[in-house]
Amino acid sequence: MVLPDPRRLLFLAVLLCAWPWPGNSAPADQARVEVVVSGLEKPLRENVLAVLSIDQEKKAADLTESRVLRLHKLARKEIQTALQPFGYYQPVVESELTATEQGWKATYRVEPGEPVRVAALNISIVGEGADDPVLTELIDRFPLQQDDILVHSHYEDGKTRLLRAALNRGYLKANLAEHRIRVYPEKHRADIDLTLASGIRYEFGEVNFSDFVINRDLLERYSDIETGEPYAGEKLLELQNALFDSDYFSRVEVSPQLDQTDGRQVPIEVATTPGKRHRYSFGVGYGTDTGARGTVGYKNRRINRRGHRFFSTLRLSELQENLTAGYVIPFRNPRTDQWEISASLINDHPDSDREEETSILGVSRRISPRPNWVETLYLTYRQDSYQIGTDKGQTLQLVPGAIVERIKGRLKDGQRTGNRFSLEVRGGHDGFVSDVSFFQPILTAKVIHGLTRKSRVLLRGEVAGTLIDGFDDLPLSLRYYAGGDNSVRGYGYQRLSPRNAEGDILGGKQKLVGSIEFDYMFRDKWSAAAFFDTGNAFDDWNDIGLEQGVGVGIRWYSPVGPLRIDLAKGISEPDSELRLHIVFGPEL
Repeated sequence: MVLPDPRRLLFLAVLLCAWPWPGNSAPADQARVEVVVSGLEKPLRENVLAVLSIDQEKKAADLTESRVLRLHKLARKEIQTALQPFGYYQPVVESELTATEQGWKATYRVEPGEPVRVAALNISIVGEGADDPVLTELIDRFPLQQDDILVHSHYEDGKTRLLRAALNRGYLKANLAEHRIRVYPEKHRADIDLTLASGIRYEFGEVNFSDFVINRDLLERYSDIETGEPYAGEKLLELQNALFDSDYFSRVEVSPQLDQTDGRQVPIEVATTPGKRHRYSFGVGYGTDTGARGTVGYKNRRINRRGHRFFSTLRLSELQENLTAGYVIPFRNPRTDQWEISASLINDHPDSDREEETSILGVSRRISPRPNWVETLYLTYRQDSYQIGTDKGQTLQLVPGAIVERIKGRLKDGQRTGNRFSLEVRGGHDGFVSDVSFFQPILTAKVIHGLTRKSRVLLRGEVAGTLIDGFDDLPLSLRYYAGGDNSVRGYGYQRLSPRNAEGDILGGKQKLVGSIEFDYMFRDKWSAAAFFDTGNAFDDWNDIGLEQGVGVGIRWYSPVGPLRIDLAKGISEPDSELRLHIVFGPEL
């Protein structure tokens, strides 16, 4: 057998690699295109580029010179079409296509010209909706008015709002009998004719529930829909949200039965799917105030058909053990009104010289009389056993109290803004079960205000006081402390407080804390922060002695709340070390 000459094999291999096999190389006449549009403001230019075929295909793998020339010829008409939705019907377009070393440069200089303006605006309502103040106000506030530039998106937005409002207010057969724009480009004018045929306004009929895992009476109390009242779409959404938020159901559908309309009345069908009765939860975490921590929870969402619920939670951390159980009873309006009977066992040992064991039995009523407001009335029976250094004590307290709280927030541009205000008053009387008479008002506030699209300021404050004669008999858990993650950063948890001669922390009669923080969002879901905190717990308003702390931090905004990591220093103590503060949870 004769072997081939190696030199011939090498030559053949080089020839095969160099052969122009299909797909191994780009077409010889493939072009690269740079597109420049000038003379237009940003919204118009963006719309032009979105429509221009030559810009959309400039990176196509099969873009040839002949294809570039054809796309360039289409550009003038495409630009004219792209400007019409903004009211510019007669633009002047200068186009130029020049060869470059890389391929081609397509330049389009556009003069949008005089815009078309609304000359005649004829909007009317026929039917029962003609006298509806909500609909007539929408006409008065229509996004396009006489002499406005004819922006088509504004017209479509106003038309959609009007029809949607009519349907939502019970004009269920409403339609646009006429919707027309007549454009006269050479006269730079447009005439709008819009007529809403509302038809009759329907009413709510009977609300029918298809499932009864809880009593019908309780279900009906979730609904504030009255038979015979004018139909309103938002009431259906409110009922659906209320039933879903009740925690009894995994699915809720509230739908009008238009095919079963009796005269003007539309029956409402509510279909529900029961949720799982038993729910278990587990969690682990870490906070600089608490150290490592874990949580185990159990909830029975439906103990009986009256909608009673039971929950229990065990929280364990390096500084505290807390076991809480509660029994919840929905009351008159179950959306906003409930009773709760609870019991807690708490072992608090924030440092080696201070420990307290507390048993609490309480009853409370929680009411939400209006959106964003919550009012709570409570009565607790407390037994506290505590030790401070070598001193020991035990107290009994019957503590009535009330809390009024307002929370309002929103999410805009990825930033949370809003405010939270809370006022709590509580007290006890030594002539009625309690070992000591006292009264405590506690006011807290937090405001998050957006400065720019990427920055905001956070203001936080707390002021609390105590009126009492025998302060030594007040349980440690009812005294005030400052310092820590959510108080004055740069200081340890509850380390700012009056102390005895041995240096043991006693807790104060009064407390004053304030904070200002600036956040800047440097990328999506991440922001940097700088802050100044001040405050203290003390016994006399004439001897406050506020401590200060400063620091910087970083925030990561997760779907379940922000993670806040701060480095802070107590500037009132020049020799103090930097402290790390880690907090995970809601901002308001």
